[in-house]
Amino acid sequence: VDDYASSHADVGDRELARNLKHWRDMGYVIFKNAIDQSLIEVLLKDIEDFKANFASYDIPIEVRGRQLHSSQLSAFPEEDTGVKINHLHAFSRAAYSLSLSPDICNFLRHVFAAPPSIMQSLTFWRGSEQPVHVDYPYVKSQKRLPFLAAAWIPLEDVSPDAGPLAYYPGGHKLENSSLFDWGNQSIVHSDASTRSPLEFAKFLQDAMSRSGISKAEFCPRKGDVLIWHGNLPHEGTPVLDRDKTRKSYVTHFTALSDMPTFLLPSSEVSEIGRAHV
Repeated sequence: VDDYASSHADVGDRELARNLKHWRDMGYVIFKNAIDQSLIEVLLKDIEDFKANFASYDIPIEVRGRQLHSSQLSAFPEEDTGVKINHLHAFSRAAYSLSLSPDICNFLRHVFAAPPSIMQSLTFWRGSEQPVHVDYPYVKSQKRLPFLAAAWIPLEDVSPDAGPLAYYPGGHKLENSSLFDWGNQSIVHSDASTRSPLEFAKFLQDAMSRSGISKAEFCPRKGDVLIWHGNLPHEGTPVLDRDKTRKSYVTHFTALSDMPTFLLPSSEVSEIGRAHV
């Protein structure tokens, strides 16, 4: 990283050099006011259309750990925490465009030393309250497991009472987080796992405590972006005010060269909001 960052600093890109070193040391970077806010507004319109016509779509959605499709539910569970709309970028041009925002792609191109490609997206309406975890045991279809990063975009200003995202700076380093055995010496979660996500959360909490790493809460402004390493521990903090939303959009990326064939981009995208773009 030092040689790569220094070579780019020599040609005038000192901000990139600083960001790459921060990525190496802390496992994340933050870009302020980096996202096109008009595009966020289009995505919010798409989500409202999805909510209003919920049963008409067949979009994957997770509700408190249950993997469902929108057509199975009678209404969008907008009052609940722990709800994730999955793969919205495959239905909304605005979501797809947000995932491929220039600051995100330009930075990840250097992280992967290759063009980044979308693995999946998650859209949240409220805080997730999800226990501490890292991504690679769950997002694991990429050809090389470590080639994984995520970008978290707030779709509104995030209140400290809305259950903001929290992360553990430096926790991505294996000497701090170690590897968890899900059973039979597997480091990824599967249907055959003999240990649970809650056990994994306890393992990570203990590891962060031993390493002296405290969590940092992320209360960004609309249009900021947080990009994190696939092994950075993070969580959804408790929602203190149930009237507050925490609208946000997450994309998981790998290098284009590491995309599994079944996830390679298709030329045909079924869109919610073609008229909004």
